[in-house]
Order: sequence, then structure tokens, then C-alpha cells
Amino acid sequence: MSISFKLLLVLSFSVLSFSAFAQKSIDTMAVTQQNSTKDNQDPLPVREKRKRYSNNKQSKKVSLDFIGYIKLIGGLDLGNIQNTSEFYPSKIPIYPTLREEKPRSFLDARQTRLAVDGVYQISEADKGHIYVEMDFFNTEAATSFVPHLRHAYGEYKGFLIGQTWSTMKNTSAFPVQVDFEGPNSITGPRNPMIRYTQSINDNYSFAVALETHSLDYTPFVVNIEDSMAFQYVPDVIAYIQKNGVWGNLRVTGILKNMSYTNASSDAIKSITSGGLEVSGIVKFLNRNDSNDDFRFGYTYGLGIAHYINDLRGQGLDAAPDSNGDLSPIPAMGGFAAYKHAWSKTATSSAVFSFTSIDNSDYLEEDMYDFSTYGAVNYMWSPVDRLDYGVELIYGKNQNKLNDNGAGYRAQFMAIYHL
Repeated sequence: MSISFKLLLVLSFSVLSFSAFAQKSIDTMAVTQQNSTKDNQDPLPVREKRKRYSNNKQSKKVSLDFIGYIKLIGGLDLGNIQNTSEFYPSKIPIYPTLREEKPRSFLDARQTRLAVDGVYQISEADKGHIYVEMDFFNTEAATSFVPHLRHAYGEYKGFLIGQTWSTMKNTSAFPVQVDFEGPNSITGPRNPMIRYTQSINDNYSFAVALETHSLDYTPFVVNIEDSMAFQYVPDVIAYIQKNGVWGNLRVTGILKNMSYTNASSDAIKSITSGGLEVSGIVKFLNRNDSNDDFRFGYTYGLGIAHYINDLRGQGLDAAPDSNGDLSPIPAMGGFAAYKHAWSKTATSSAVFSFTSIDNSDYLEEDMYDFSTYGAVNYMWSPVDRLDYGVELIYGKNQNKLNDNGAGYRAQFMAIYHL
């Protein structure tokens, strides 16, 4: 663990040093600075199209934008990928059946999204904001089209109350991709929360949030009762971010408490865990109103698997020891992505990512140990309201025995903005 923390500190110092250099050398670049409180929240967010494509209903005090897009994805899985719409390397079969090894194709329109974006003008200098977004991707079943709530929140005077991306997620660092899930080490599910965000000055901002608790543990070997699914303390997450025309750099911390009972006693026990993340985006090579950029993130912590894309839902926050007590599992992940702008309307991205856990002696030998992810794509917007993309993805899953399985996907997307 000490090596990982040293690596995190070295990475933080190195990127901060580079950001200072970039700030000085890039002042002449005509790059539009992103508002730290209005970051893009997806690779292809609904909200970034709001000003261009909206059916606006206005009064003197209230404006409502009805926005969204129709999206079709399709692709070919060249064996071992069992999820037709999401790409999780950790779920690639290591010991596949003959059926699982066969190629398969798919088409899916459930990522279509609808949203309402509203502003209430309280006074000339004071306003409130609401945002509600849904898609139809509620279950993996390709024939299920049940509406699915993605975001629902209100904002006023720096406070956000509702559900949106976790404060762990630096949305501006998210690579531009066709893939619905993105890099396997990306952090931050969508959580109900109370969050306060504030600019310190033109260069720095911070946020602190209370978010819904998570308890994602492995109950086998000894009997950990699930009767304590409720928790006493919400997850506490905070970040400080340096902003500039060159991009941003964010350092995020999380502190969480997990309560549980075991079969040998009715006593309520708890463990405290936490982690750190360094993430950001650096822009350069500005030309013709477009620029290249480098996006990155590195995460390390104890008991934070729920917040890492590839580890979520696999019981890897904590595992029981021989005494029946839960111990938080060390987990880490990192990604790097380079986006190249061919023109104002065409870009390509290359992405690499990994996740890993420091495997507990009490986890079974065929349990997850390490996974990698790679992608390369081409994105094109020939005219307003139309976006196209093609992408190749590779993933590898490895268990404690060092056995592994690999999967490949070729996919495309087409989006029509409403």
C-alpha cells in the first residue's frame, strides 16, 4: 500500500508542476474554459447541446428546455462478451463455454435520452436550476424498454440536491467514446446526494458532498448477515480543483463507514475506509477552434470498489476474515486517453485503462484480481444534430490463479439530437 500511496503523491506533484508550466505557455490559445460546475456528464451529454437544440418555453421568470437525442448503437462481439450493451472486462468469462466463445451481433436504441432543463430567474443576479434526465436502459434485457432515471436535481446558491454523477467523478476527464461504460477504472456512479460547490477564485474551486452509502461486500466463508443493508453514515466526498484555459486538475477524497452484523453475534460492527483520486484534462495544439487533449485519472483506496466502474457490484468493498469481521479490500485503477481533433467536426481518441485489487486471502481463488481495457475510435459530426462514431474495444480479465480471458468488440453509433 505504501508504494501505491507514494505513486499517487508523485503523480499529484508531477501533474501540478506540468499544469503550472501549461498555464504559462498556453495563455495565447483561444480555448474556451469549461465551467467547473457545469462539466459534461457523459461522453455525449444531452446538456452540451442545450443552447443549440432546444424547444424553449419562457416566461419572465421561468424557462424550460425540452431536450434529448435518439441514439442507436450496434456492433459485433468476437467471442467472450456476454453483455450486448455494456463492456465490463471483469465480466469476461475466464473459462468460457463453447456458446460463450461464439461471435454475436447486436442493435440497441435504449440509450435514447429525454431531459428537461429549467431555470427560475429569482432576480437579475439570482436564479435556481433544475435538471431531469431519463433513458430506457433499465435492465440488460435487450427487449426491455422501461424508463430509467439518470439525473434529477435542483441547484441554488452552490447547493445541489438530488441525484447525479458522484462527486468522485471528474466528468471533464471522461474520454469521448462510443462505449456506454467507458474505461473500466472510471469512478463515480450516479448517487442521491447533497453537494455544495464553490469557486475560491478564478483558478480554484472545491466541492463537498454527502452521498448515499454503499455496502458491497463478499459474504461467503463466514456468514455476514445482510440485515444491516441500511447504514448510519453517508459517504463523505470532497475535491479541490485547479482550473485554467489549459484544462483542469482535481484531487478528490472519499471517507466512508460500513456497518454490518455477523452470524455469531447480534452486535452491530462497523469499519471505516476511504481513498484518493487524481484526475484531469490538459488541452493543447489549438487550431481552427479545435484542440487536442490528454485526459487521465488514478484512484487508490480501501473499501471503495463500489465507486470504480469495473469493480462495482462484485462484493469487493470488503471481505470477511477468519474471525467473521469485515476487512476493507485495497483497490486501484487508472486510465489515460488522448483525443486528436482532425477538424472542427471529426476527432479520434485512444484509451487505456486498468483496475486491480490487493486480493484478500479469504476470497476464493477464481475471484477477480486484475483487468485491462483499451479502445480506439473515430467520431464525426457531418452536420448539426447528427453524430456518428465507430470504435474498437479490447478487454482482459484475470483471476487470482493468473488465468485470464479476453474479449473484443467492434461497434458503431448514430445520434440525432432533438
